[in-house]
Amino acid sequence: MEAAAADRLKVTRTFKASRQRVFRAWTEPELMMRWFVEGDGNMSVCDIDLREGGHYRLEGDMGGKRWRIWGSYLEVRPPEKLVYTWAWKHDPGVGKSPEGDTTVTVEFRDRGKETELVLTHERFASVTARDEHTQGWTSCFNRFERLLAQGGQ
Repeated sequence: MEAAAADRLKVTRTFKASRQRVFRAWTEPELMMRWFVEGDGNMSVCDIDLREGGHYRLEGDMGGKRWRIWGSYLEVRPPEKLVYTWAWKHDPGVGKSPEGDTTVTVEFRDRGKETELVLTHERFASVTARDEHTQGWTSCFNRFERLLAQGGQ
C-alpha cells in the first residue's frame, strides 16, 4: 500500500490467477458481490454497464449501516485496465470534484500464471478520506484474494 500524496493512494497486489480471471472477478456482478465489502458487510445491489460511458451502482450493508457507491466508466480495456469515477451517497465530501467524486484506475498486469493488480484511487478531499479508503481497499483485497484462492471464476 502506498500513500504517495494526501489526495491519492496506490495499492499493488499479486494474485495467483490469470489476468482474465482477475478481470472477470473485478467486473462480473455475481463475483463482485462476494468480495467487494469490508468485514462482515454484504452487497445487495451490483449493477454494472461495463463500457466507456456506462454506469455502475453498488449497494449494501456494513455494520448495520446502508452504503451506496456509484460512478461512470471513463476507460474500459478488458482485461488490461479500468478507469471510473467513484461517489458515495453518505459522504459527498470525499472527493475533490464539486460532486464529491474521486477517480479509480485499476491496471491488470499479466505475470504468467499470476496477475499484478495496481489500483490507484485519487482526488480525495482530505487525508482522512484517503486513509479510510486505504483501510476499505485493504479489507476488500483480502476478500478478493480469498475468492480467487477458492476458485472464484
